This record gives sequence, structure tokens and C-alpha cells, in this order.
Amino acid sequence: MKPYHEIFPDSDPQVVTMELPRKTGRIPKGNYRFLEEYCTDPDDDCRQVLVSAVNEKSRPKANIRFSLDAAGAFTGPYLDPASYQSPYAADLAKAFTDLLNARPDWLQRIQRRYREVRELANRKPYSGRPFPKPGLIRYQLTPPPELEAVLEESLKHRRPGATSSPPAAKPPGSGLEPVGGVGPDTKPEAGSAPGMQRFVDLYAKAHAAPVGALLAVQDELRRHLLADPFAGEELAALLPPLCRRSPQDDEKIDAALRLLRDMLDFYQVEIEGGRGGARRQMERFQGALARRVMMENQDVDLSLAVARILSESRVEPIAELRDAEKRILGAGADRTDLQGGDAEDLLTGIARSLKAIGVSSPFEGADEILKLSAASDPELRAPVISELMTAEDPFLREIAALMLFHPDPAHALEVSRLLVSIDGGRIGPETLRRLIIARNWFPIEMRRNVDQAITNARKARVECAPLPKPPVLVVYASGIDGSGSQSFRVLLKEGAAFSSCSMILQEGRGVADSSVTRFKSRAEKDRFIAGLAGGSSYLEQSSARYLDLRVCQALADGVANGVTPNHWLVRIAELLGRDRWKGTPLDAGNELLLLRDDIDSVNPALLDESGYVASLEESGEWPVAFPAIFGSWADTGDAVGREVEAAKKGSGSEADAQAIERVLSNRMEPKRDVWLDRLVVDTLWLRHAQNAPLNWQRMYHVAQAVADRTVALKEIPLLSAVARRTVERYRAKVVGGKEKGKGNGSK
Repeated sequence: MKPYHEIFPDSDPQVVTMELPRKTGRIPKGNYRFLEEYCTDPDDDCRQVLVSAVNEKSRPKANIRFSLDAAGAFTGPYLDPASYQSPYAADLAKAFTDLLNARPDWLQRIQRRYREVRELANRKPYSGRPFPKPGLIRYQLTPPPELEAVLEESLKHRRPGATSSPPAAKPPGSGLEPVGGVGPDTKPEAGSAPGMQRFVDLYAKAHAAPVGALLAVQDELRRHLLADPFAGEELAALLPPLCRRSPQDDEKIDAALRLLRDMLDFYQVEIEGGRGGARRQMERFQGALARRVMMENQDVDLSLAVARILSESRVEPIAELRDAEKRILGAGADRTDLQGGDAEDLLTGIARSLKAIGVSSPFEGADEILKLSAASDPELRAPVISELMTAEDPFLREIAALMLFHPDPAHALEVSRLLVSIDGGRIGPETLRRLIIARNWFPIEMRRNVDQAITNARKARVECAPLPKPPVLVVYASGIDGSGSQSFRVLLKEGAAFSSCSMILQEGRGVADSSVTRFKSRAEKDRFIAGLAGGSSYLEQSSARYLDLRVCQALADGVANGVTPNHWLVRIAELLGRDRWKGTPLDAGNELLLLRDDIDSVNPALLDESGYVASLEESGEWPVAFPAIFGSWADTGDAVGREVEAAKKGSGSEADAQAIERVLSNRMEPKRDVWLDRLVVDTLWLRHAQNAPLNWQRMYHVAQAVADRTVALKEIPLLSAVARRTVERYRAKVVGGKEKGKGNGSK
């Protein structure tokens, strides 16, 4: 969806407004504008419009969808479930509906604009069926559709050649009735699948849907996991029967494995945040995976896939799971010959297995070896890698060298020692280049070994493979979220095809994950780009300079914490022509000085005291106004609960104020440097964004206030708002737990 005035910047600027001289219902007084957004995808005649109700500061307070058709489940109007909504969004949606019914000329203008957008997108006259005549229909505000229905509708209009659904009889609660009568009801849709099966279905649909829809699914998953302590066991029980239906359900199998990754990450974040019961839930989840997937189940592929996901996560496996992983090696021996036989048989079996599954690059080969490594006895890993390093096949030797990036630090160190022990001539030109690129990414002991291996290769007169010329990049980046994570997507042309390089940076872990996706067609690439922009401002187009800056800062963070990135980051460095990514710690104070110089050189007036004060005052509204940036910012853990409970008993503003004060003083002040780093990172992100949702100079002032130790965090409205949200979330969680307890205890 794109605003009409951006599609046609020189067009008629008419916008419907609503002036409220006083508070009406829950809507604060002020002037509100209803901005229309239309779909610009070619051949997508969805006949839907998104209307954003914005206040005088151009901040969206409600996002409303409705259809131009006379009937249907998505006619609306309704609040868009994949978009931000303010606390009084429902009141604005009701006011919008009343205005739309009272202004047939407005609906007629929307219909005309829709036709104009379709004709521009399709480059031909609009051939859709006629719109209902304004004045003959009456809209009614309806509840948002179920998330499943939203995803299905989104996917329908992203398929090639898709068209909107034909007019149908009015379903119950569709929200649109012909004047003078009501159409016959249709049968209600069957209920969605319960529990984790529902989330598998949602993940399968969300994979090809816009980013906003995926974020909505992930938010709903988090709420479900907080409410259902046995969700992990349910997913573990669901995986084996789901995989037995392959290949019919391959999409759902992939979705279930993506769901598994997100659930492991959720529980780990909760553990690190100190939430009571989170560690026990994680242990039960792992135990269920060990029993259901690895011991009772006979599907070796599924077991290896789950083992791989566990090895790539931050999860510390329990003993039961480690024992189950060892058993998988025996089950997989017939396929890979990793146990028994002489060295020649071992290497031949591995090479044959890799060829059979279509492995075409050493990085893909490293993925497969990691799967086996995760399921093998640790004592067998080093001998296998040693054989691979000395193999006659250079492809196998390249794979072996990439085991330097094994997630187990002890094994990675052993691989570095093996690399030093072999003849330098066995190190190929491509591997030498990768060692040179990545030498600074390793802890000091490993780095010494890598440097020695480089020296050995050069003494053996191995020529370093040249690095390709840096290509033209399109960089997308997110802000840093409440868990300290930041995402990057980099689009580039690779030969005749296109690829996307993905990286996740994480506080305390550096480059936590990286991968490369190769698009099969230009259309697939275009859908990827549309997905980044569709329905969410989570990812903004950024610059290569910002990418380099943040990757180098993350690499320094990883080295400081003994965490090495995975092998795909080397591939990304090769593709992007980056041979100088070297750990450079984030220096928040220095970055603020550079940002100040930027402001001073362009508009020194922005550094005035008035700008500083205005920025701080305004920042208190940012968590609500910009949920994509600040929506997840909150403190978590049992310590938060102790601070809230230690505040004055009772209810009301006084108790909340005391709880907020305690969170600020006892939880957030000790982590002041963490909050400063996040603000500086996000200021830089806004500075480099092509369409920044927030003025970066404003963010600079808030970061500067946090850097000033004479200013208490409670005096900074943004941090006070974060503390308030922390208290609200804790109280909501407590209330939700009590309600669930009552429900479980009822007859």
C-alpha cells in the first residue's frame, strides 16, 4: 500500500479532515486527516483501500481497511490487524465510517483514484467490474478478520494473475448492507486448527505474505507462548506426523521448523530476561524434542534438521537431548557412512551424499556437515574434519576449512589447530582468501592459528583468489529492538540472478545469524522487495556505509564475548566485496560527537537548547507513535516483578508512579550504557535511512541526554515511557496469569 499523494505527487491534494474542538469519546481534541493508500502491485485488483487517520503531527492513530465491493468478508471498514493502532483507534474508525456514509462524493473520489492507480500499475485502462454506486450502500464498522483470513487474502493477491473475489452474498457481520434490504447469510467458515497446528498453518501462509503480516503472527505467537506453558511439548508431538505426510506438506514442514526456531529464541530471551518458569519451559521443550523427534521417531532427516536448528541457536542443550543426538548418528550412518569403514570410504560416502542432495557450494556443504556434527559424538568430529582437510577433492577441503565457524567454540579451536597441522599446499586459493577476510573475527587463540595457516599457505606459494569487484547494493536495515537485535537485508545481482544476504546483529553476540538466499527469477526478487515494504516500516532502505559500520561493531562485540559468526558471513563478505570487515567497537561518545558535527555543518540552529528540550518532551510519545522502532522496548525478568511488587500496594496512579520510579532507578539506571548504545545505533540508523520515520536530529538529542550522567533517566520522557510500558506489561502478565488460573480451575 502506498499513499495516493506519493503515487501522484502532482495530483489534486484533496484530503478529508475532521476537526474536534473538544475530546470526543476517547479521541483527543484536534485536527485529524484521513490519508488514502492504494495497492500498486501490477495485476493485483484487490479493490481494497487502507486509510490512515493521522493527527496534527502527521502521526498515525488508526489504520483502517475497507473494500470497494458491495459484499464480502473483507468489506469492512475494520482496523487493520497488521498495522499499528492507538488506544482510541476504534473511535476513529467509527468516525471514519460515519463520514464515509455521509459523503458519497468522497467514496466516488476514492473509486476514481483506485482506477487511476490500477491503470498506472498495469499500464492499461482499468477493466475491473463496475463499483457499487455511492449512496446505495451503507458501510458498518466490523471487528478485524481472523489472522488466518487476513493472510489468505494477502496471499491471494500476491499470486500471479490473481484477481479479487467476485461479489458474494453478505456473510454474517460483513459490515455492508444494501440500502433497503439485507442479503442472505452464507455459511460461516470452519474454525481454524487449534494450538500449535494453527501456528504452523499461519507460518506457512505468512512466509510469502508482507512483513507486516509475519510480524503480526509472531506477536500472536508470543502471546500464546506466555499463556500456554505446554506449547513446546505440543509442537514436538506435532513434528513427526507432519513430516510423515511429506512431500505433500513440505511447505508446512518448513513452516514448522521456522516456528521451532522462533520458539527456541523466545524461550531463550525469556530466560535471559529472568522470567520465572522460562528455564523450566525450555527444559520441557528440549525433553519433548529429544523423546518425540529423536527417540520415538524414525525420520532421520527430521532429527538432523532439528539438531541443526538447536546447534545454531543460543540454547544450552540438556543431557537428555545430547544423548538423543548421539543416537541420531547411528541412524544416519547408512546414508553418510560417517561411522565405520576406512578413510577412503568415508570421504567417498560424504562426497556421494553431498552430490545426491544437490550441494553446489562449500557453504551448503558446510551446512550438511554441521547437521551431522550436531548429531554426532563430539569425539568423532575432529577425525572426520581431519580426513576432509587432507582429501584429494578440493571441494571437501573447502568445506572442512569452513568448520572454523562451528558453533561449538572448543570444536572450532580444534579445527584451527588441524588447519595449522596440514601441509600449507592443501589450503586452496578460495580458502586462503576466506581466511584472510575472516582472520579478525576469531578469538585471539584461534586467530593465531588462522594466521599461521595463512603463513603456511603463502610459504607453499598458494595464490590468494581475487575478490570480485564490489557490486551495486540495496541495503535494508531495521532499528534495534527491545532484545538488542537488528536485522539487515542486502539485495544484489549475482551473475544473471539476484541474491539476498541476511544478517541479524545481537547485543552480546555480535553477528548472531547470517544467510544467503538466491532468487530464481526477477519476479521472486520483486516479491521479496514488496514484502519488505508491505505493511510495515520495520525495515528501511539504508546505506552500504551504515551496513559496514554496524557489521564491524558487531564483529567486535562477538570477539569480546567469544562468539564467532557462522560461515555464511564469509560468503556474504565475498559477495559484497568486503575484505576489510574488522571488529571496531561501538564508541557511543565518539559517534555522538560526529553526529553533532554533522548537525553543526548543515543547520547549527538544531543544536539550540530549544531543540534539545523539544526533542526530549516529544520523545515520551515515540513508543506509541513509532511502534516499529520502540514497540518492543521494555525491561523484563523477575527483577522487574520484584520492583513493581515492592512499590506501594493498591491501585491508581500513585502506585504506578512508584513502580515506574523503582524500575527507572534500580533496573534501567544500572544499564544506562546499554540504553545509550541502543539510542546511538538507532540515531545512526535514522541518519542513513532513505525515508526515516523519525527526524534523526531529535533522536540525537535524546541520546545526548542519556550520555549526560547529570541527567537522571527519569527526567528523559522516552525512558520514562519505556519504564511505564515495562510496568504495564508486567501487570498485564500477572492479570493474564490469574485469569488463566481461574479458567483452568473451573468445571
